Amino acid sequence: MQPNEIIKVLNRPISQELLARDVTRLAYVAKDGTLRNVPIAFTWNGSHIVMCTTKKRAQTPVATLAHRLLKRRHQ
Repeated sequence: MQPNEIIKVLNRPISQELLARDVTRLAYVAKDGTLRNVPIAFTWNGSHIVMCTTKKRAQTPVATLAHRLLKRRHQ
């Protein structure tokens, strides 16, 4: 996305509503087929949405994918 596209998305009412929260939920389907719902703290640092979980939390497939995508983007 281009910076102007990002700003456009962040200015949407739903984006503003989400960014005003401290905690959101990450939902995914585990390998065994069960549904999982993980509370995740997050913040906007001015250029990135930063998501945080506890150290002991199991690594989720979505978090792993997000980490890989962010790592690739900054290489």
